[in-house]
Amino acid sequence: MAAHDAFYALPDSLLSFILSKIPIKDAVKFSILSKRWRFLYTQMPELTFSPDLVLGPDCPSLNPLLVSSAENIISNILLLHSQNLEAFHLHNTGFDHSQPRFSHENVCKWVRYASSCNVQHLTLSDHYVPALFDESHSALKETPPPALFSCLRLVTLYLRHYILTSIPIDFVGFPHLISCRLEDVQLTDESLISLISLCPLLQKIERRRNDWLGNIEIFSPTIEHLSLHRIKSLSIKCPKLKILCGSMFEDLSVNGVRFYELSSAVFYVEMDCGSTLRQFFMEFSRGHSPGTRSRFLDIVGNIQRLKGLVIYLGDPFEREAEMDVPLLNLFHMLPNLQLLHMMGTFVQELAREPVPVCLTSPHLNLKKIRVQVLEFDDKEIAIISCLLQSTPFLERIEIQLPEEYEEGQCMYFLKDILYLRRASLLVRIIIMHDMYEI
Repeated sequence: MAAHDAFYALPDSLLSFILSKIPIKDAVKFSILSKRWRFLYTQMPELTFSPDLVLGPDCPSLNPLLVSSAENIISNILLLHSQNLEAFHLHNTGFDHSQPRFSHENVCKWVRYASSCNVQHLTLSDHYVPALFDESHSALKETPPPALFSCLRLVTLYLRHYILTSIPIDFVGFPHLISCRLEDVQLTDESLISLISLCPLLQKIERRRNDWLGNIEIFSPTIEHLSLHRIKSLSIKCPKLKILCGSMFEDLSVNGVRFYELSSAVFYVEMDCGSTLRQFFMEFSRGHSPGTRSRFLDIVGNIQRLKGLVIYLGDPFEREAEMDVPLLNLFHMLPNLQLLHMMGTFVQELAREPVPVCLTSPHLNLKKIRVQVLEFDDKEIAIISCLLQSTPFLERIEIQLPEEYEEGQCMYFLKDILYLRRASLLVRIIIMHDMYEI
């Protein structure tokens, strides 16, 4: 059978699936090929609409008449649609807030239709407003279409640029929702907590916005992935939590682990079934209180099963005599580390202390190390030498050199590193300069 005939022999369900992966304007054009193709676009399981996808990328969407024409095309496509919808994606975007867009009335009508078709994956990206207008012109945003709250078959939901400061009283929840992404969605503490509590199967929720939330307490037996930013007080009690991504917490508690004054430094946390920390990324800058070093070691050092640690020091730790805890103790406290990244001034801080030839006990699990050197001096080389001689199964060490160093200086450093003794026969030493390997 010829390739041409084989393609046309495919079942309608597969052909309509293929059509759903190309722009809707082109999918409709295929209806002129033959009688069989005439209404295939009405069976597509996934529909994606935006002004440029309907009218074409070269069509001037600034013209209100053309936008109205696009709205009629979308309405007709939905009117003819004859199958349940797996996915409905609506991108109502423009370059600035003065451009015409799909009317809120039509958007509500389309979402109502998607709800009646048991849509499972829904994207609603409303009109784009530049960051300059974001906070002071919140009136430019719309509330989500009311029919959104009747999409009871939703599995994934992506909302962008809406106001969701209250949840309808009669909303019974999204019983099947697994993933929810809220980008530039205006929320309140209550609306966020209510949304989470009304999604009994929710596993992942992301919230990206520049305004602050107040006191958030999240209790969920199913959540595995949280991405949250700018929260004054965040308390998480999720037994299945695996990953927390975020920044700018004034107070943070994760499944009983209190971070106290380190809350603002936590950027990424990976947990093992919610109870044991496996990996986390802490970013320190100026403004941390005296004793931060001691508190850091108290928290991290007590998690002996920690497998990955990424530390970025923007400024040196404050050093007070009564709080001067050797950072080298960190290695003795974490025997199960597999991944270690020490960025910013962390290696410089380690180099302030007497550096042993090698650690008293070898790190048998450590496979990858990344370090950033700043001073290019004997003490920093001594730290690298200590790590190389203490890691018998190390597979890779990446050393980031300062960008201002010239090629000759880099080659001099490379020669010193290559002469160092190492415990592992497998280790690859990668010298990075200005993000390029030497």
